[in-house]
Amino acid sequence: MEPNSLDEILEFALEREDAAYRLYLNAAKKTSNPSARKIFEELAEQEAGHKRVILKLDKEKIAGYTFVKVPDMGISEYLVDIPYHESMSYQEILVFAMKNEEKAFRFYQEAGKMTDDPDLKQLLSMLANEEQKHKFRLESLYEEKVLTEM
Repeated sequence: MEPNSLDEILEFALEREDAAYRLYLNAAKKTSNPSARKIFEELAEQEAGHKRVILKLDKEKIAGYTFVKVPDMGISEYLVDIPYHESMSYQEILVFAMKNEEKAFRFYQEAGKMTDDPDLKQLLSMLANEEQKHKFRLESLYEEKVLTEM
């Protein structure tokens, strides 16, 4: 994507957030694993929250956002993308979600580099930070539930 305007970047970001929301919500409905359902429902709600922030473009909220230094465990970078399917194992669900959050983080990070608009740059940095938090949470779960049980 080569954004030419603030509107194009925001439209693309909204599409990404909405697609992630629908994907996580659909996955939550279809999984029989209660732990996986909870993770997917939480991820869906977080993506819906991102969409609300983008739609409102509340400059005060964006300006007052407190950035959190998020450690990067780097687990997702060593894993291969897994396509979504209804019979995913808990491990596959975590990998799938990690990779989605990693892609979203990178998208917002790169999009932020393409604009000189300070409000948009702040918004994209904020969204990147949120996606990074999600990725860290998923990587922590992966380390705790998958790597330690191997």
